[in-house]
Amino acid sequence: KEVFFFFFVQTIKESTKELKKVSSLTGTALFMALKAVVAQFTITVSNVLEIGFSSVVTGVCALYYGPVLSGLAGILADTIEYILRPTGPYFPGFAINEFVAGFLFGCFFYKQKEISWKRILCAQLSVSFINNLLLTPLWLSMLYGNTFYALWIGRIGIQLLRFPIDFFLLFIVIKTVKRVRPKY
Repeated sequence: KEVFFFFFVQTIKESTKELKKVSSLTGTALFMALKAVVAQFTITVSNVLEIGFSSVVTGVCALYYGPVLSGLAGILADTIEYILRPTGPYFPGFAINEFVAGFLFGCFFYKQKEISWKRILCAQLSVSFINNLLLTPLWLSMLYGNTFYALWIGRIGIQLLRFPIDFFLLFIVIKTVKRVRPKY
């Protein structure tokens, strides 16, 4: 327990230093722009279901710049994405989802010399569970007045179908990025 807590605190401290580097801020801005472009190709199935793959960009940003900067970039990117392509009313809860995704991916990927498929699987499971099965149904129930339970049950089936695709894409992209640019 103590080793994990020390590692977690150390990761946060190291990631916070990225906020002072111009190169990190510039790189994060480029990832935010890429995320905004990828988000334009999101498929809207209904007012409670969208299928998109911009989380892969969040994962790569988190690999390079850590949980703090990636989380903050997620909040800004969500706002930019909404301005470019508004779908329904703006709700800040989804910006929290983006922060959580960047933060969690950063905790799993930042400053790791080797990233195994198990680490990618745990990261994707964490993000999918917290964002897609807990927070998103909560936000949607607040927005549209549906019951949380009904939305949650519906999202389980969607996640069972979507999770392997999200994991596979994240795995391929992270492994490719690590091979192309192995050093930070």
